[in-house]
Amino acid sequence: MDAHNISTGFSPDGQRFVSGSHDGIIRVWNATTGETEAGQFIGHTSLVLSVAFSPDGQRIVSGLKDQTIHVWNATTGEAETGPLTGHTGSVESVAFLPDGQRIVSGSRDRTIHVWNATTGETEGGPFTGHMNSVSSVAFLPDGQRIVSGSVDQTIRVWSVTAGETEASPFTGHTNSVSSVAFSPDGQQIISGLRDRTICVWNATTGETEVGPFTRHTDPVSSVAFSPDSQRIVSGLEDQTIRVWNVTAGETEAGRFTGNADWAWSVAFSPDVQHIVSGSYNGTVRVWNVTTGETEASPFTGHTSSIWSVAFSPDGQRIVSGSRDGTIRVWNATTGEAEAGIFTGHMDLVSSVAFSPDGQRIVSGSHDGIIRVWNATTGEKEAGCDIIVSFCV
Repeated sequence: MDAHNISTGFSPDGQRFVSGSHDGIIRVWNATTGETEAGQFIGHTSLVLSVAFSPDGQRIVSGLKDQTIHVWNATTGEAETGPLTGHTGSVESVAFLPDGQRIVSGSRDRTIHVWNATTGETEGGPFTGHMNSVSSVAFLPDGQRIVSGSVDQTIRVWSVTAGETEASPFTGHTNSVSSVAFSPDGQQIISGLRDRTICVWNATTGETEVGPFTRHTDPVSSVAFSPDSQRIVSGLEDQTIRVWNVTAGETEAGRFTGNADWAWSVAFSPDVQHIVSGSYNGTVRVWNVTTGETEASPFTGHTSSIWSVAFSPDGQRIVSGSRDGTIRVWNATTGEAEAGIFTGHMDLVSSVAFSPDGQRIVSGSHDGIIRVWNATTGEKEAGCDIIVSFCV
């Protein structure tokens, strides 16, 4: 893996965020002051590939390249459980189940495990069946089922209790499944691949409900469900965006054309009336979902490709992170910059996100620095740069 990849995420209350680094160290930061709240979580002897908060924000789970899983107290930084052993390959994905009492993990050893988060004992698994690495795992909202995507080109849904697949493998893709996502209502699963297809699956039966969507003429670079589960947006390397009706499998607004390069990232607005796209050519556009037309001229200012875009929780602003090392906040209606240019990163900004209250932005960069910004003024809120060292 790229030595500059790190993972970050806000706690459920938005007051803290966690970072996992390839130096084997986990840190929890105060999102206001930029100070570590519990020092360094030390004990790992290998690269941290995945980190996640528990639903109540009290614990953190980490998955490592050395095949182990650890559970930490998010306040004190002390190890609460672990190492959890049983995998024979690197642990590439970890997540708490909604009850906070269990953890699911997916590994390069082709298996999935469910663990008791308190005792560290295996409660389910190993779930076997995939013929290659398990690249992604996630749980359904009801906490009773797990979905996994694999390099073997299949998707599987598992019963957490029985440890068995609830349906035959979801097959049809002709390339590895790098990511899977649930619809907000938990009834469907979406997958999009470089084989130029998107499929919508029934999460219970494993049958294809819609698709494959085969009108794409280029690889699918990004997909997302709308908040109401009724529509899907896809961004393609052929510079177009499409909105699909989940039930009919038809485009609702045709091909959105106008991007001068790849639609690198796409996202729905909270009210599902608009889509934002970030392009490889450095522009941001807002589209009307119904008409397929842009609502304003391209938002220009970045000097390189847009790696990440997101709406604010109220839908009034858009944040973008770019390969040019800067972050910008835009008025979603007018396209005007609202807070100037957020500068300071020395390399591409690979991820940006609003805090749940919309008042702050966290950014992660390939320069190894995490920063927290005031979303209105563009000033750093943290008292210092958060520097994450790497094993190169």
